[in-house]
Amino acid sequence: MNSNNNTPSRSVESLMSHMEAFKPKGALRNKDEVALAAAMVLLEVASSDHVVDKFERVVILNGLKSLFRVSDETAGGLMSRAKAQLSSMRGASSAAELLRDSLDMPSKRAIAQVIDNLIRCNGVVDHMEVYLRKRFRDILGVPEEMPGRIG
Repeated sequence: MNSNNNTPSRSVESLMSHMEAFKPKGALRNKDEVALAAAMVLLEVASSDHVVDKFERVVILNGLKSLFRVSDETAGGLMSRAKAQLSSMRGASSAAELLRDSLDMPSKRAIAQVIDNLIRCNGVVDHMEVYLRKRFRDILGVPEEMPGRIG
């Protein structure tokens, strides 16, 4: 009877151990994970109209290079990985949550600024971009700024 009690207990412990692996780690996230999450968020905004144009691509690459101090090659690799990740997901909300849990407020504001630049870069602001901007600002905990407001 004791072995019956241990089996479920071990199963629960194993499940809890696996669940711990999926919990946000905050500052314990490495730079690559955070940079990939940012690339996913930016790419979701850029692809809201199903096309990432050359202006949007440049804004994303420059944003990643500036935010994470990475090379052109690394930024391009992040974009490719983000595109692959997003193709198997419904959206980048979990990536935005990772950013929320991993970054300080100035870094979150910097990402929000890149989102704003991304939306403005091609001169066309659509409703989905405005929606995604608000959604990601809400997740990140970055308040709306009134001057130069989009939408």
